Amino acid sequence: MAITDASMAAKKRILAVCVKLFLEKGYNRTTVAEITKGAGVSISTFQNIFRAKDGVLNELVEFMFSNQFGVARRLAGA
Repeated sequence: MAITDASMAAKKRILAVCVKLFLEKGYNRTTVAEITKGAGVSISTFQNIFRAKDGVLNELVEFMFSNQFGVARRLAGA
């Protein structure tokens, strides 16, 4: 799927909702239906962007690790 302004906005909403729900309920107890409802997107939009719930988790983990490595590099003076 090509990234459009609309799909990027939907992706950001999905990620924001997932962070909130994963922190509140945990990953395993959060459903795709809750995510899509909170983000105001259809299940097909969610699936086009992330395929499945683990796709969101992978993206969040990658984002967190990349930020942590950036902080570590700055602290190390690299």
